Amino acid sequence: MDLDYTHSYAANPEQVVGLLRNPDFIADVARHAGATEHTVDITEEASTLTMSLPVPASIAKFVGSSLKMKQVFRFDAPRADGSIHGTVDVDVPGMPIDVNANAAMLPQPDGTTQGRYTGDLKVKIPLVGKKVEGQVEPYIKQAFAGLERRAADWLSR
Repeated sequence: MDLDYTHSYAANPEQVVGLLRNPDFIADVARHAGATEHTVDITEEASTLTMSLPVPASIAKFVGSSLKMKQVFRFDAPRADGSIHGTVDVDVPGMPIDVNANAAMLPQPDGTTQGRYTGDLKVKIPLVGKKVEGQVEPYIKQAFAGLERRAADWLSR
């Protein structure tokens, strides 16, 4: 299933990526997502958030009552045009679910950033994979939307 999300951030691309490399911000994202537990690991190469989330009853029969999710954000150095490109990978350990997205932080003329996330969601379960993808996609979309909401809050401070 194709994914295509566009976010708006009230900061330039370097500030947005800096936020995504801030352990306090990443932990805040987990708390606001309703994580029952989480860990954050920030290195030069990546920001990693691993969290356990309660799942909706509609997909519990496929994945259990909670879902462990690992999000890894990687960004390259800024390009000449001020944009910053990278990837966001979401792994659900123990489950046949993969999310791989390209990320582009694009500077806008008004000093803001358009964050563009494009990629795919794959659920590798014979016969019902496509059905589960349709049920998991809103959950993935909600995770990306939560990132945008928390960034708006932090950038307004």
